[in-house]
Amino acid sequence: MRALRSTRLIALIGCGLAVVLVGCGKKDAAFEIITPPVPAVLPKHWNVPEFALTERTGGTVILADFSGKVWVADFFYTTCPGPCPMMSSRLSEVQKQLGTEPNLRLVSISIDPEKDTPEVLKLYAEKFQATDRWLFLTGPKAGIYALARDGFKLPIAEPETPGGQIIHSTRLILIDRLGAIRGFYEATNEAGVNDLIRDIRKLLKEK
Repeated sequence: MRALRSTRLIALIGCGLAVVLVGCGKKDAAFEIITPPVPAVLPKHWNVPEFALTERTGGTVILADFSGKVWVADFFYTTCPGPCPMMSSRLSEVQKQLGTEPNLRLVSISIDPEKDTPEVLKLYAEKFQATDRWLFLTGPKAGIYALARDGFKLPIAEPETPGGQIIHSTRLILIDRLGAIRGFYEATNEAGVNDLIRDIRKLLKEK
């Protein structure tokens, strides 16, 4: 009798485990992958500080020139052998998709101004078929480094060895019509650029 009860008990436990693991004979339920929702309104970070830099055309560009415009900024240099061409290619894709938007600007700021003169930046811009809505800026090195570090809070440092690469961020920064930073996007990640294009469209609709 005890053996029979033990056998029944083991059978019940086994069925209970089966219910937990495979539904006791029922078809397995598919697991649902939940992705976090995209925020309806982009967060506001801090405002970009005042600056005055020189565009590839030779004209002076200041923060007030972007008033009422949505803009995307990056820090690069023309002789960068690695990520900078990718960053520029990402901005080229943004230009391709949204370049006809009158209230959008792309802004590439050189962190090697001693080499990246307006003439050099002009040639570099031509390689990426940049329109006049994609600006290439240069200026005093100390001011640009301060703008990157303090204004955009991005890492930047001199090369660790002579002739080495300048250490800098590969992020693209989205700024709204009032000069507030609204997002950072990794240029080496294609998904990050897709997110950037989506969020640019959001800001263009903001009043």
